[in-house]
Amino acid sequence: MGDPADHDVQRADGRSLRRLRNEQAAVDAILDLLGEGVVQPTAQEVADRSGVSIRSIFRLFQDMEALNAAAVERQLARVGPLLGHIPSTGPVGERIAALAADRARFYEAVAPVRRLAVRRAGRSPALASGLALADRHFRDQVAEVFASELAGDGAGPHGGDLLDALDAAASWEAWDRLRRAQDLPVEAARRVTVRTLSALLADADAGADHTGDDTRTPTDGAGDD
Repeated sequence: MGDPADHDVQRADGRSLRRLRNEQAAVDAILDLLGEGVVQPTAQEVADRSGVSIRSIFRLFQDMEALNAAAVERQLARVGPLLGHIPSTGPVGERIAALAADRARFYEAVAPVRRLAVRRAGRSPALASGLALADRHFRDQVAEVFASELAGDGAGPHGGDLLDALDAAASWEAWDRLRRAQDLPVEAARRVTVRTLSALLADADAGADHTGDDTRTPTDGAGDD
């Protein structure tokens, strides 16, 4: 006869495994539904898709907000590898193009889940925290990629107006407007992002040149004519 304690451990392990499978099935179901265009999946839709009963879903997750938060966390783990490394040196045009391409690829991958997170963030501290963390990451990335241009603009330790403008131009909100409100295809939205970033950086560069002109002595400018 086997040790009863061993059987208890096996039963506990079996329950833990079933719980994990059911959690994963429910989270995968909500991600699949969002990916198919279901704006706000219901518990019944998740149950139907996953094969996990509604009763079991609410034993696994406190409420739909907890399930939504788990879905966002899973999606971030899935798409994290899409974020490539963008150099902070080299021609500015190449850095702009690399950043725009990287954001386009990432935003398209996360779009359905990101829209869900934005809709629910006001009622979910976990979702709000996740969105804020992503926003900080993207702002820091812009600051790193265009560090030399920001330094030339005389930006302070927090980046100043130019960083605010670049961050806004490359943001999820700007991308979502281009894709939905303006109904642009991905490639057109990417080109607009490149154009906007290029204009902001060219304007900053021109401003720096004018500042330099203002501080020249007459001797400095004598040979310019």
